[in-house]
Amino acid sequence: MGRLFWKIFSGLWLTLVLSGAVVGGLIWQHNKERIEQLEVLVDAPRADYSVNSVAKVLSNKGVSALEEYNKKPGIRHRRPLRVFIVNDKGVELFGRRVPEILLKKAQTALTENESASVQQVTTPEGEHLLVFMPRRDHPALHNRNQSPRYFPRHLPIQPLLIVFMGSLLFSAILAWYITRPIRHLREATIRFSEGKLDTRVMPNMGNRQDEITDLGRDFDHMAEQVQQQVEAQKRLLNDVSHELRSPLARLQVAVEMGRQQPEKLPELLLRIEKESQRLDELVGELLTLSRLEAGVNNNETDYFDINGLLDSIVHDARFEAESQNKQIEFNHNGEVLVSGSIELLRRAIENVIRNALFHIPQTGQVVVTLEYKNNNAKITVCDNGDGVSEDKLGQLFLPFIRINESRQNVKLPGYGLGLAIARRAIEVHQGSIHAYNNKQGGLCISMQLPVK
Repeated sequence: MGRLFWKIFSGLWLTLVLSGAVVGGLIWQHNKERIEQLEVLVDAPRADYSVNSVAKVLSNKGVSALEEYNKKPGIRHRRPLRVFIVNDKGVELFGRRVPEILLKKAQTALTENESASVQQVTTPEGEHLLVFMPRRDHPALHNRNQSPRYFPRHLPIQPLLIVFMGSLLFSAILAWYITRPIRHLREATIRFSEGKLDTRVMPNMGNRQDEITDLGRDFDHMAEQVQQQVEAQKRLLNDVSHELRSPLARLQVAVEMGRQQPEKLPELLLRIEKESQRLDELVGELLTLSRLEAGVNNNETDYFDINGLLDSIVHDARFEAESQNKQIEFNHNGEVLVSGSIELLRRAIENVIRNALFHIPQTGQVVVTLEYKNNNAKITVCDNGDGVSEDKLGQLFLPFIRINESRQNVKLPGYGLGLAIARRAIEVHQGSIHAYNNKQGGLCISMQLPVK
């Protein structure tokens, strides 16, 4: 068991024991005061009459006469004798238990002559008896065969032991219940730090529904995100090495051919220049993506009209689309000011629009829409192509992912970094981007930016 277990266990157990002791003490004090209120001698004319009557019978006829009177049918049940008769040994004549407090009060009252309702009687047999009357509601008057409920003179060991063991067991179970999931979390954290990124803690939580379960669920979510990020980084390194290997291999081949065939040197120099440009473009996009992933952005932030930026991007894209017999339409509703980097947003939106233009057929159309709603500028780019399978929509914004379901035999341009850069650029501006298939056909990419 860990230190937290013993802290919870000892703290809870001591709390239970102290609480029980305080509550028990308060109850004991309350009952003690109540019992003291019951141990009162009655000092009234009626009490004097009863005590004198009993005293006369005892002094004249003895104990046997009073016992015969008390044994008469109906007397015992209808009108039980309310007077206590105690001998020198402290034993009551009819077997009723007389509390020590009440007996001492009667003896004191007799010695100090405080009450006429207490008398010392000597029977014809020479036995000395103390006669007095308690309150009418005294417990001993209502049940002659059983003693009234008073506090024991000694501590009740068995009940205390039961309470002690019960609180001990309850504290141990509760401490174990609280610390058990924490131990699972600690073990999962150790395994996760050792590189076992598939470690999850929720399967060990059972059916618990509390804050510790929420912590375990958050741990699993964090572990899943970290695992995805690490796998994405590994995949990115693999894809980068693959993308770099091809142009570098072609460069080496061109250099070797230039050595062996000098007459083809001008043609080979063009090939080397083309491959160098590809490498430069790839490295540039990788640097852009890397800086966005790291949150580094040296571009100046300013307020600008997103509608004007979209109009400029659409104008450039329309010039390219007309040469391919494709159309692009722009719908907007006036000036919408946003704060951010013009160049980053231009590149992000342009990548989305160019991607849409490439995937539509001849005479196809791309519709760009700008809406202002709930303090957000919503930019939607929809095409009328074949769309993307639902299971592949989440892969569109991953680096080096190029999905070409509608044109299998056509090589896609670029390196699959455009939409990944667009995603990070939008997220840098505290926005969001997602893709979905249009009900009328084609793919739609929606981008939302907060409006200042």
